[in-house]
Amino acid sequence: MKELDFLFLYEHKVRELENLCLIKYELDKRGYRTEIRYIEDAENALAVKPFIHTKVLLVMACYNNQTLDWQTKNFVKFDKVIDMQWENIVYPKDEDRKDAYKNYTEIGKDVVRVSWGKQNQKRMLDVVKMPPEKLKLTGHVGMDFLRQPLSRYYMSRQELFEKYDLPMDKKVVLFASPYYGDSLDEAYIRDMCMRFGDDWADYYTFMCESQRQVLTWMEEILKADDEICFIYRPHPGHPTKCAQELAEKYSNFKIISGESVKQWIVTCDKVYTGNSSVVVEAFFAKKMCQLLFPLPVTEGFELKLISDSDKITDFEGFQASLYATDEKFPTPEESIEEIYLIDWEEPSYIKFANMAEEVLSNDSYRLSREQLKGYKPTYTGVTGLIKSLSRCDLLYKPYLKMLENDRLKWSFLERQRQIREGAYRIEQEHSHELTSAREIEEIINRIANALEQ
Repeated sequence: MKELDFLFLYEHKVRELENLCLIKYELDKRGYRTEIRYIEDAENALAVKPFIHTKVLLVMACYNNQTLDWQTKNFVKFDKVIDMQWENIVYPKDEDRKDAYKNYTEIGKDVVRVSWGKQNQKRMLDVVKMPPEKLKLTGHVGMDFLRQPLSRYYMSRQELFEKYDLPMDKKVVLFASPYYGDSLDEAYIRDMCMRFGDDWADYYTFMCESQRQVLTWMEEILKADDEICFIYRPHPGHPTKCAQELAEKYSNFKIISGESVKQWIVTCDKVYTGNSSVVVEAFFAKKMCQLLFPLPVTEGFELKLISDSDKITDFEGFQASLYATDEKFPTPEESIEEIYLIDWEEPSYIKFANMAEEVLSNDSYRLSREQLKGYKPTYTGVTGLIKSLSRCDLLYKPYLKMLENDRLKWSFLERQRQIREGAYRIEQEHSHELTSAREIEEIINRIANALEQ
């Protein structure tokens, strides 16, 4: 069994991987054993028993037993958990609601949790009732990439534009979409309504209609000015059909999911978004960013950060902004500081590494046997017996040989084959999220070059 000090699990590559590589760089430098893995790796899903033991497991979120079980499956054994809480910001309607999905239940209350700023820290203490010693205020590690010296990490404009075949001589405008695409199926919408309330369906309608309106504004510009090129960046994991239609009509409208949003923020001439924290990344990058709101947001879903901000609500305002040379940043610094710790002296990745070391060395953060037993579903009867037998090395290899023997058509083997096919199908569907040791090494080398110059 592989032994690690820290194992990082990620869900969305463009949201998390660079940030995790930065933390890994620092922890590796301090002599720890670390690894980064993708949640939907088929190897993870098909494990019948742990092949990794890590002292500290770092997950993208730990809302409850189910979210932790979904990530850990059977492939990892761990002693302590740090919730990276990549979705630190909640809808205002959920901030004081104790049963809100992101307000944590079950093992979600027992793990160590990262907080980007004081607003989330207060919610965790007052509403979730988390023990103060398990709540760690570190700031957002991703913001470290937007200031010196790490800002040297990113590709230059020429390198980036050559990679994506973009024109060097045009004004390149980024729209970081806050919308959940325009083709969610009913099952997905029902699941989101279960998590965030039935009015999430109304919020999805708002997003679809807003997206169509924003794309209409962009098309008006594209018709009139071929010196502007729009980069439409979909919300992670949510492609959009109507944006694709626009990309097929205009060569200077590009849909690009590759690279982190920070790479595009620091490189593009103009930045736009909507009900999103992208405006904060632009703030840390000292880059102008305007907020597009052709429609009023569904009540209870507008982020507090955005409620305090100036917005562009019509085509005329959008058009004027595109050509403006002197604009006011839309979000007050004090509103940003309430949600994101602003510390220009010590980077967040150093704060995070210090915190991770403390969790590793302090046994008070160790999850009890009862807590660990409680988060996993309990199997009984024939299923429980089969799962127990499958963990035996003497039986596992013959079991794999039987699976590979197509002449054996036993119902149990057929079900297991379907499970294996499903795991590889999910991995293939998410192939754009997969990483490799080489890619991670390349990211870390770029980080080292930026920091150590």
